[in-house]
Amino acid sequence: MLNIESMPLSELRSLRAGIEQELRRRGSATQRLVRKLEKLATSQGLSLKELVSTVGGSEGATTVSPAGTPIKYRNPANPAQGWTGHGRNPKWVTDHLANGGTLDTLAVQ
Repeated sequence: MLNIESMPLSELRSLRAGIEQELRRRGSATQRLVRKLEKLATSQGLSLKELVSTVGGSEGATTVSPAGTPIKYRNPANPAQGWTGHGRNPKWVTDHLANGGTLDTLAVQ
């Protein structure tokens, strides 16, 4: 860890300039990524907000997966998490089954 208390003022100013430059660079990279994601979402008929809420928020809980396959199972602890029944079991399904639960209890009605 840097001991800035013992650094000469000229080194501190140089360090600050380098930090500010790195912060600007990282901020620019983040903004470029956001623009790419917005463009990709729009090309699929979604807004970036809709895409993000579908992935992470309970407001985005849908009955269809992003690939268009109907969701057959839903996580009771987090309704935003659904599973089509295809592919690997999500962790929440594996945990549910390991605790003695059945897929029938997770089935979407």
